[in-house]
Amino acid sequence: MLAWSPILIQQIEIHALGFVLRKLQLNRHREAEVASHAHDYAQLILYLSGEGGQSINGRRRTARTGDLFIIPAGIPHGFAVRGRSRPLCLVLDYEVKVPSRVRPAHRRLPQATLNELHALLARVPAKGRLTLADYPAILAVVARLLEQAPAVPEPAPEPGLFERMRELLRSPAPLARIARTAGYHPDHLNRKLKREAGVGLRALRDQLRLEAAQSALRRAATIAEAATEAGFDDPNYFARWFRRQTGRTPSRWKK
Repeated sequence: MLAWSPILIQQIEIHALGFVLRKLQLNRHREAEVASHAHDYAQLILYLSGEGGQSINGRRRTARTGDLFIIPAGIPHGFAVRGRSRPLCLVLDYEVKVPSRVRPAHRRLPQATLNELHALLARVPAKGRLTLADYPAILAVVARLLEQAPAVPEPAPEPGLFERMRELLRSPAPLARIARTAGYHPDHLNRKLKREAGVGLRALRDQLRLEAAQSALRRAATIAEAATEAGFDDPNYFARWFRRQTGRTPSRWKK
């Protein structure tokens, strides 16, 4: 069974300026995956609605409404369903006179362009023989999709949960509030941290406070000054806490 349901499919052969359009197809993906594969022609895939996981040459990325992918001939690519979304994709199969000029690319089209494309596609017969009157809409679709536009910059990688919590835990706020700020229930966040980093929320905060305390002890002239610099109001409590963490008093550790 195909991993998609064709809504519109037209076998076409339009030649223009070294460009050959072979097929225009509108597909609704089923609840399935498309295994990695390659073609002997270039392919353009535009997500008109929905969301999925698009892989190109072994690299996978989330594809959402408006994402346009240009895939050169011979480049392996595939698709994976994300959640319950069943994307609607416009697919163009084409060839160019100089294949080396086709390079993998990704652009994101604005909503105004998507609206224009929907209107143009509504004028293309879903099946059957094309007439001369159908070609202006098809050529307009191709022109919109292949026109030059700046590539979408790669987003900076999101920090992992451990690094994100390290930043949040620098705040003196209660742990429950910090967990909510991160978008988690405290118990769930503890379990998640232990799975990913081997340390719970309170232990991670203690680890960060110990790093700050040791750094302060290296710089400060007295234990009281180090306690204040590390965020402790009571030097006696600081000394007891430090000994629980390291097995040594602050003064002994400093020496």
